[in-house]
Amino acid sequence: MTQLYNFSPGPSKLPVSVINKASEAIVNYKPINSSILEITHRSKEFTKILENIEQNLTKILNIPECFDILLLQGGATFQNALIPNNISFEKNIGCIVNGHWGLKTYEDYSKVLNYVELIEKSYETMETIYIEDYSKFNNLHVTSNETINGIQIRELSKIHNSNLIVDMSSDIGSYKFSFENIDYVYAGAQKNLGIPGVTLCIIDKDFIKENSNPTYLNLNELNESKSVLNTPSTFSIFIFDLVLEWMIEMGGLEYFENKSNNQSSLIYDFLDSQNDKFTLLNKSEFRSRSNITFNFKNLELTNKFLEYTKQNGILGINGHRSVGGIRISLYNSITNEMVDYLISQIEYFLKQEYK
Repeated sequence: MTQLYNFSPGPSKLPVSVINKASEAIVNYKPINSSILEITHRSKEFTKILENIEQNLTKILNIPECFDILLLQGGATFQNALIPNNISFEKNIGCIVNGHWGLKTYEDYSKVLNYVELIEKSYETMETIYIEDYSKFNNLHVTSNETINGIQIRELSKIHNSNLIVDMSSDIGSYKFSFENIDYVYAGAQKNLGIPGVTLCIIDKDFIKENSNPTYLNLNELNESKSVLNTPSTFSIFIFDLVLEWMIEMGGLEYFENKSNNQSSLIYDFLDSQNDKFTLLNKSEFRSRSNITFNFKNLELTNKFLEYTKQNGILGINGHRSVGGIRISLYNSITNEMVDYLISQIEYFLKQEYK
């Protein structure tokens, strides 16, 4: 059987050690002497898992004491309803839109709030994001990494707004960032932090206000419940805990930032060296390290390449259905061996097609 190399944009590959530990726990999670699938969210054992997650996240991301950590369901899409419903109708909100997911956020916020301004950015105009003054906005929403078109904003502290709301679903845990101008960070776990079913929210305590919203739209009630207002996705949270333990064992954020930089550089350098055959984003600091997007200049080769790579054990590199092309996702669990193999297969394919 051909070995499989999974570069899926999500749900992403999991570390083998996490899968092995999860498999053992499904049969028998020793603290409860039964399957982890049967754990109750009100138990002291599950409380210990939540406490461990908070401690490890705080350590990995260097989260200040003025922030609370909340684990919810509904993915990043639910955050588009939760967050604006916990912001005053009279506040002036800006949404930087540099791709598909930022646009979805803008559209959803506009259905709830009175004053939402779209700030459209293309790849060619991204460089102005660190120059322009966004201080007029009470909050500014940013999608740090657009998975479909491969645009990433890593220097969040350079953005001129003191109250950022950041969707980091696809790149949290892959580089260091400062919380100095951030009110709220959220991320679905299924890229770098685990499997679908749990969404991480890191929230400045001052952002959370009392309100009369329905329960699951009431951020204050959700936060006071310590992630167990209702039955959470217990198994997804357990996997989250295992992934964080693995990240610390591997060397923490410094290790994963270096790995992300090195792996993406290897692929970009190779693609750039073959720029007569590929169409990709021009080199700049906004090229995503998490999702590398490109296409063949000869479009007829795209499907042929996807079929070739599939036959050779490479999975999940087809571009998003809205744009097509090729997308290589380099999340934390991607190994150097996988990257080397992928580059070798692209190189071999080119040699066969351009003899």
